Amino acid sequence: MLRKNFILITLLALAIMLSGCPLEEGEHDDTGFIPVGEWSSGFDSYAITSSNVDYFMAGSEWEGTVYPDTVLKGNIEKAVDFSNDTGVLIIKVTEGTYNTAGKYTGIYYSEYKSSSIKLSTAINADYSAAETDTLTEASSLFSSSNIGTYVSTWGSYTK
Repeated sequence: MLRKNFILITLLALAIMLSGCPLEEGEHDDTGFIPVGEWSSGFDSYAITSSNVDYFMAGSEWEGTVYPDTVLKGNIEKAVDFSNDTGVLIIKVTEGTYNTAGKYTGIYYSEYKSSSIKLSTAINADYSAAETDTLTEASSLFSSSNIGTYVSTWGSYTK
């Protein structure tokens, strides 16, 4: 009897482990998608490859204040897609006008289509650069539930 129960419990445990958990409606299987392309708004641009992000906005002057060129470059350390057209690229900054080299930040994207996308670099409520010291912290911080915290506006870009 003891052996029969042991075999039944073992088979039940094996069946549970092999069955997996199906995704619930609304959940998305993360594929690590990267929206590769030369994305331009006519005002600024993102060049995204499978391994790097290069952002550029030309300097300007407004009401007597001169603003320098804005640059953000980094290596993509993690790509997380939240849905079929929305996600975040977590980059380790290599160069930045307002970001710190060696820190991690997020580049959020939404409404991705093959020739258009909305993009936004993560910023804090005071418009300072949102960045962390580690990839683990960045992965936790730049999540789907924090889009509203770190995205104040989306830019519209085309290829």
